[in-house]
Amino acid sequence: MRISGTSRALLIALALCAALNFSSCGRKEAAPPTEGGENSPASPVAKPERLPFDQQVEQKLDPLTNEDIELYLKVMQAAASRVQNPTLADKTALEGAKKILAGSASGRVPTPDDVKTLERANLVALAMDQIVANEMKLDGRSYRGIVEAVESVVTNPALGTLPGKGSLPAPEHDLTPLEKHLSDVNAANERFLAPYRAEIQKLMVVVRNPANLPK
Repeated sequence: MRISGTSRALLIALALCAALNFSSCGRKEAAPPTEGGENSPASPVAKPERLPFDQQVEQKLDPLTNEDIELYLKVMQAAASRVQNPTLADKTALEGAKKILAGSASGRVPTPDDVKTLERANLVALAMDQIVANEMKLDGRSYRGIVEAVESVVTNPALGTLPGKGSLPAPEHDLTPLEKHLSDVNAANERFLAPYRAEIQKLMVVVRNPANLPK
């Protein structure tokens, strides 16, 4: 039976979870008892201070610039080319993931090495630009911030059509300062990216296509 792209993504996620849960078995220890032989009651925890905006989200919080979109397109174009012409290491990761998923379907629990292979295969299949950016020695957080900003307002045709903004229900609460800021930034980015939308979507279909996942 052929597995859909979404199902294959879920299989990889489930295999990862299984391996992580398995590797943590036996390492959980009970809280040390008090002198009276009972676990001490939980002590009050101070409410954490609100994090700065740039630590609450990964998306770039300022409107995108010409330099940002030029970098995004440069990396995504290189990533699309590599997806279409994978290296030996890329092929090895995908083939390894295929075997691991086949084994997990029969009850085999993935090993820590399997988890690394699955993680790499996931990047090769759905985030080759992250690999390319790393090889270009780019700052990972800054690049991901640009990606989040671009792909928050440009839908990926490979994932289907998302409902338009007009059909989304109104929030049941007042927007937080961060939500209001992101809403304004996204609106500005949507206007800015309009001339690039077709090219961005063409690249996304190649680089972020669930069909790239191991079959």
